[in-house]
Amino acid sequence: MPSSYYIVNAARLPDLLQAWSKQGSLLCPQRKTDHAIQLATYSPVSDICPDYINLHMSPLDVLNGYEDVLFHWEGNERSYSASPPAAADSPLILYGVRPCDLAALDYLDVFYLAEYTDINYARRRQNLTVIGLNCNRPGQFCFCPATGTGPHAHSGFDLLLTPDDDLYWLECATEKGKTLLATLKDLLQPVSQDALRQRTAILEAECRASFDYLPDLTDIRKAALQGFAHKLWEEISPTCIGCTGCTAVCPTCTCFQCNEERLNATSGRRIRIKDSCQTEGFTRNAGWHNPRSKVAAVRYRLMDKLVYIEERFGKKGCVGCGRCIEVCPAGIDIRTIIDSLQQDCPPPEQCKPLPTCMPQRIPTQKDENLYTPHPARIVDISDEAPDIRRYVLRYTDEERAQRFRLSGQFFMVTVFGVGEIALSIPFGDQHGGMLEFCAKKVGKVTSALAELRVGDIVGLRGPYGTGFPYSSFEGRDVLIVGSGVGLAPVRTIIVRLLEERQRYGRIAVIASATRYEGLIYKEDLKKWGNLPGVSVQYALARPTDAVTAHVGYINDLLPQLAFDWPNARAVLCASPRRIKLVARDLLHLGMHARDIYTSLETHMRCGVGKCGHCKVGSHYMCLDGPVFTYEEMLQLPEEF
Repeated sequence: MPSSYYIVNAARLPDLLQAWSKQGSLLCPQRKTDHAIQLATYSPVSDICPDYINLHMSPLDVLNGYEDVLFHWEGNERSYSASPPAAADSPLILYGVRPCDLAALDYLDVFYLAEYTDINYARRRQNLTVIGLNCNRPGQFCFCPATGTGPHAHSGFDLLLTPDDDLYWLECATEKGKTLLATLKDLLQPVSQDALRQRTAILEAECRASFDYLPDLTDIRKAALQGFAHKLWEEISPTCIGCTGCTAVCPTCTCFQCNEERLNATSGRRIRIKDSCQTEGFTRNAGWHNPRSKVAAVRYRLMDKLVYIEERFGKKGCVGCGRCIEVCPAGIDIRTIIDSLQQDCPPPEQCKPLPTCMPQRIPTQKDENLYTPHPARIVDISDEAPDIRRYVLRYTDEERAQRFRLSGQFFMVTVFGVGEIALSIPFGDQHGGMLEFCAKKVGKVTSALAELRVGDIVGLRGPYGTGFPYSSFEGRDVLIVGSGVGLAPVRTIIVRLLEERQRYGRIAVIASATRYEGLIYKEDLKKWGNLPGVSVQYALARPTDAVTAHVGYINDLLPQLAFDWPNARAVLCASPRRIKLVARDLLHLGMHARDIYTSLETHMRCGVGKCGHCKVGSHYMCLDGPVFTYEEMLQLPEEF
């Protein structure tokens, strides 16, 4: 069997690069005219910089880049077609990837290729060959030994070079690496694995000893979660100017937003561009409610790197590259933050219980059309309340309309050329191919949707998310609370319960709003209230003559329901604050937190756990939710 371990004379590096450049587009660190070191395409006259410390921007940007076409569309309001971008990627070789970035690549592979597989990333990754370069000295801000990601790499590469004076130790780890070496045997001298391991271990120890300052990440999850309300968050957040430099240079940042581009009057495309959790509107909903303050945003970025990413994916969110420290004009240093959290972590007897609710990981799903919506025609529109409309849609592909089976909790709905929004599923299993949605006119996409008419075309992706566990409701009394437009997410469970009414106990629906006119599904509520074993009550802030309504809070109506509360189930859809207030009273009545369900609506941009906008702690609302038990909701970070 051919050897996988070699040494090569350092003077022959140009020969290696020249040979590799013939097998694909080769990117490597080069010194430019302004003396800056940049990743650039290799040519025989390139000024290769073999001893650079690290690049200011991660070389992984070629995979996790700033602009990416998700799909193209053609047509007009009456006839649309959409298609994913054509696969036209050519072989790409990255030379000189440092161990911190190799560790980041390990994480990116898990993030993009698990759960919902990101097809664009998967295609680029398949065409990429990675040549790592171990470090022999640290940079000013490097702290990779603390995160366990360097200064030498142990995974994430196809080939790995370790500099040692006038030679390189070379390790081949994959078939891609063997392909690069196939024609270079005359440049390489085989060595044993033991010889390579012994020498590189010495070199790694020497490099590790040269670090001046390494933070202590021992049990950082405990220290960070215990320090969630630490004063340092209030102290450092005013110094952050929101430049987003930290997230721009971070090799593990994956957040994006989508932009619509019109190419002409009848065609366009959706592209994703890199986004940052440090922008003011990152978690802001269309109604301008933002659950994350500036303090919470600064804390979230650091908690995500130190806790949340590893908690969900088992990979480090911070790889110790130090780029965020180097680029920050305010001098925010993740190393000193780590030390402060560790130093001030209370003793065990004073520690609060740590959250134990782990993410509900979904099986990996691969869809070549993951981001491409399927056209659906509007077959009916009706007004439900001021600025709230009810739309009935049907796929233009009749086969898709007929075979559709309900799952999940929401769809991503596209107005072509304008954008995409998440809309809750308010219908049941017996839909006959007619898919209903309610949308409030509050933002750009919903305003454009309000301008459409019967016969016009929109796009649908989904259904996505975790829905209600209907089987656990069987034989139980069920309380359903919907506040304002919050009736839309819970209508799906009302309809399903009523489709098989005999399987459930008493059903109570409480509809809440400021005014009766603001309620949706008014006619449905009246119809449901006339069914045996079903009660419908109204909690309004202002009196009305339209129905008999309680003027006051939802909570006031609970005691009179006379449910078998310890065995009941409840579904609440309102603001997080109102959910907590109602849940508090339900617990006093004898319910268990695990039997109270909520539908938490957040800012969703992709629906498949990739854009980052709906991430709360280690949970993605679009994957693990939006349906949670109240017990699970209490495990979420307090900012939500």
